[in-house]
Amino acid sequence: MEKNQNDIMRSMKKMGYIIVTSAFASGFALIMVQNYSSYAYTDLAHIDPALMAVCMAVSNVISTIISLFSGMIVAKTRTRLGQYRFWLLIGPVICMAGGFILFLEIGKSMVVRAVIMTIGYLMANSTMDFIGTAQPGIVSKIAGADNKARDVLMARKWQGGSASKIVGGFIVVPLVTLLGANNKRLGFLLTQGVFTIVVMIGSVILVKKAEPFDPDNRKEAVEQSEPVRFIEMLKAVFTNRLAIPVVLSDVVRFTGYYVLATLMVYQCNSVIGSLMAMSYVLSASSFFALLGNTIAPSICAKLGGRKKTVTVFGVLTGLAYATIGIFGKTTCGFVITCSIAFFFMSFLDTVAMNLYLDAGEYWLQKTGKDTRPYLLSMYSVAVKAAMALSSIALGAVLKAIHYEAGVMLEGSAATILTMITGLAPAIGYLLPLLLMLIHNVSDQEMEKIIKENAEKYETK
Repeated sequence: MEKNQNDIMRSMKKMGYIIVTSAFASGFALIMVQNYSSYAYTDLAHIDPALMAVCMAVSNVISTIISLFSGMIVAKTRTRLGQYRFWLLIGPVICMAGGFILFLEIGKSMVVRAVIMTIGYLMANSTMDFIGTAQPGIVSKIAGADNKARDVLMARKWQGGSASKIVGGFIVVPLVTLLGANNKRLGFLLTQGVFTIVVMIGSVILVKKAEPFDPDNRKEAVEQSEPVRFIEMLKAVFTNRLAIPVVLSDVVRFTGYYVLATLMVYQCNSVIGSLMAMSYVLSASSFFALLGNTIAPSICAKLGGRKKTVTVFGVLTGLAYATIGIFGKTTCGFVITCSIAFFFMSFLDTVAMNLYLDAGEYWLQKTGKDTRPYLLSMYSVAVKAAMALSSIALGAVLKAIHYEAGVMLEGSAATILTMITGLAPAIGYLLPLLLMLIHNVSDQEMEKIIKENAEKYETK
């Protein structure tokens, strides 16, 4: 028995290393799209900020609608590569292709250029709905019913992602300059090409090594006599007292975060006066996020579980972001305040995905319907809804400060941009603390539910 337990622990440790490696590589998938898409519109393609806001908002609304069905599609996936590995292989191909299209310059008309760029933006973001469901899904299969292993392995995923942001965040601007010389657009395209190679290597590694946990499941399509209907999946979201506050909280906090993420490049380029400051901010803040990801599982255990971790670090993150409005006009001030906020935020990121899985476990015990894959996809729904809202906010902010490409902001315009850059995520992380009061299952109760479901439904 002891030998068997040691074998399990060694297997988990090995898979942890694989998850970190794969997450590091796949973390380069959206570095360009998330951090430089607005810059691509306004400064590379010279798209009017109002038109950009409309395009990005429409794209994110469509992506949100897609994400409502992506979880169902993943849940019903039956392929030779299993339920999740199929999407981990196919998804990155489409995602990276979308990134290329975003940085292309096709069409003489501003409207035509904007539409083509938006198609690429949509391809990259909507594909992440499937990848974003498949990644935690494969992690949950590897961890099985071990509640602590779920936190540890999910932390490995976030560690890899943060590490990739450290590297990617720092090298984007130098790579663009090196590969493109005086042609920034070419530099962005070639950098996207380098990242594509890295992403695909990471995807192949995880797809190959995770096969024992997600094998060929085509026979399940025949053997499954009572598949969960889509209406049952929707009920698991909209009538589930655990799912509702988790989804709404993430919509609010992600809206604040994406306002920060899209304004960050303008804060660096037009207030601080250096696009290279973007590299310093992304790398430093991601380094501190990595530290948080690393110690989050042990801190979570000491605090008593995921819910308490979300409450404590929600307060700390919100307050840290608020300081950007005070100190964010200089490179040093922006780097330090963002780093502190990202450190606290990383604790929420590490445990947040498992709250969706918890909601699925709760629903499984209550109804006998396994909607866990669909509940995991709600994370992507929250992200996409937030991106749609933040796109509208981005256009409004740039119009309010009369933004012009290549022109430094001064006086009240610089102050307004700096204040919004900090206050938007601050509010985004503090407000959800009220929404989480609806969540009526304690951490101790959830651990018991997970064990009971494993015994009853033979979860592996």
